[in-house]
Amino acid sequence: MTISRRTALQLAASAALAPAAQQAHAADVTLNVWTGYPELVPWYQAAGEAYTKAKGTKLNVFSTTLREHEQKLSAAMPTGTGPDLFDVGLILSVTLIEAGLIKPNPAPLDQQLKSGAYNPASNDQFTMEGKTYGLPLLFSTPAMFWNKAMFQQAGIAGPPNTFPELMDDAKKLTVTDSSGKMTRSGISLRLSGQGSGIAEKFRFVLEPAGGSLIVPAGRGKFHQGYDNQAGRDALQFYIDAVQVEHVDDPRVQHDSDAFVAGNTAMLFREAWVIGEIQKKNPSLQYDVYPIPAWKAGGKRKTLLQHDGIYVSAKSKNYDAANDFLLFATNKEWSFKLTEMTGWVAARRDIDWAPLLAKIPQYKTFLDMPKDVEYYPEPLLSCWNEIESRLADGLPGAYVDPSLKTDPKKVADTIHKFAMQTDQILKDSDLYGA
Repeated sequence: MTISRRTALQLAASAALAPAAQQAHAADVTLNVWTGYPELVPWYQAAGEAYTKAKGTKLNVFSTTLREHEQKLSAAMPTGTGPDLFDVGLILSVTLIEAGLIKPNPAPLDQQLKSGAYNPASNDQFTMEGKTYGLPLLFSTPAMFWNKAMFQQAGIAGPPNTFPELMDDAKKLTVTDSSGKMTRSGISLRLSGQGSGIAEKFRFVLEPAGGSLIVPAGRGKFHQGYDNQAGRDALQFYIDAVQVEHVDDPRVQHDSDAFVAGNTAMLFREAWVIGEIQKKNPSLQYDVYPIPAWKAGGKRKTLLQHDGIYVSAKSKNYDAANDFLLFATNKEWSFKLTEMTGWVAARRDIDWAPLLAKIPQYKTFLDMPKDVEYYPEPLLSCWNEIESRLADGLPGAYVDPSLKTDPKKVADTIHKFAMQTDQILKDSDLYGA
């Protein structure tokens, strides 16, 4: 078969125009990304600008507080008015997956997850019933921040290895004024707030003490695991910290703001606090150490928690959104995620040496000591309710004066919380004795 010169020229012109046409089409697409972490916005924007240069597709980033983010997603996703992509913790993604609002991964995402770029625990937590969903974005794993200058001034050689040592150190590190008002806490604990975070932080103490909010009962069933001595000990630790030893106080500055400003000596928190210190108080003398063991000879434990990045099943730009997801989670942009925000990227195939040379405090997060045991976040749709309902009761218990010196009331309080957990499991048909 032969073709005329004119037809050949037309075909050649069409072929030459095809990439430009595709680029023009991509330029018409704007992907909407929602995040609950304002500190991720500059990273998303930088990755979006690089992606626009490479592919033409634009990126629009919307950020709010974490709790508002979760609420907005829950309301918008079912109606198709949500974002094309979003990051979220497993506590909510499981619910969205079960509702069909996140589809199983297309082949390229599935292959990346299984490529060895992530550790096996990450693969497990992004797999449900043999199918993978989304990609791990960052680790939300806590450790202990400690102010080296304060420890030195108090004559303490180094960070505590056990919770009794921690309490003793906290007493030496707490500062009050002439009127008895606390001006610096020995440790900043999560004593109040909104949502499941209060219960999540309670687990930072409960798990080293030997308890768990839920434990497997076989055949996919669970029951509470803290109506025991570990649960009572964990609650008593908080009560003692506030009411007996007075190393923390609900009325003083708390959380990362307190540590960055030098108003607390110790804090259990995730790696993103390093980013806050770099921006707001880079001269702060501090280091990071694993959360202590409950007692000498005990195990050091920490939460293994991920936040993932997902594409909405209702996205009108589904393929483009998946393509950007792959781009944003490559090795280059995963490194930049940690470098720019402080959050530790979930990929394990990254050379972190350049970052550690500049900021050695990342070492504990990037290379947790081998003796630290991880406990995972359960992949249950009722997990958010379990933590949120427990979080409703904990702040009041921490400051309840009737619990201060009454072990029976402490035990009764823990029993009440634990029975509530079991009831939620029963209502979800997940309870087993």
